[in-house]
Amino acid sequence: MCDCLRRLYKREQTAELAPLLRNGEETFDAFRLDYYSAVAAPGETQSPRDQMRRVLNSCRAYADNFGPDSPNLLFTGAPGLGKTFLSAAIARVVSANGAGVAYDTVTPLLGAYERERFSRDSDEQADGASRVRQLLTCDLLILDDLGTEMATAFTQSALYNLLDSRLRAGKKTIISTNLGRDDIAERYGAALASRLGGEYEWLEFLGRDIRAQRKERK
Repeated sequence: MCDCLRRLYKREQTAELAPLLRNGEETFDAFRLDYYSAVAAPGETQSPRDQMRRVLNSCRAYADNFGPDSPNLLFTGAPGLGKTFLSAAIARVVSANGAGVAYDTVTPLLGAYERERFSRDSDEQADGASRVRQLLTCDLLILDDLGTEMATAFTQSALYNLLDSRLRAGKKTIISTNLGRDDIAERYGAALASRLGGEYEWLEFLGRDIRAQRKERK
């Protein structure tokens, strides 16, 4: 593939980021640490604000230095703590630096696999195959809302194949989920849990739901 075609292909890959960057303010500088308590919970030595400052710095460094040696990331924590926001901030920087970035939530992603495998409509099947190829080959895949999909043998197999194929190809993935380690092992089984536990750098998001806090402050 020539350089011109490669650049065009990457632009097409990143065109779909509009839903992720819908507010236009998903930047590292706009990430507000004042929503996170500066007081550590009983028995803890680190406050949510300290933890989230570490997470923010890690994400900023990841975006600035993204490349073949970058780790895979897994964002875990309760809803409303900024996982999607920081995923978008990373996507903005990485795509601006010329890498191909794809974003999807788990359910539509699995829908592409279903169309590729089961659809009897040739156009739908081709559309599914094209999407799956993009998910497999993009430089950075951002996979949101792991754990919200219907758990079946097919969805577990599709997720494992996607993540395992990207690992083998050296492609990078960021996953966000509300599930903890034990929940992931129980829901997806030992094989996928082992991949996520051994091949991903886990960043834990702490604090109270930011959307609820904004509502309280109005």
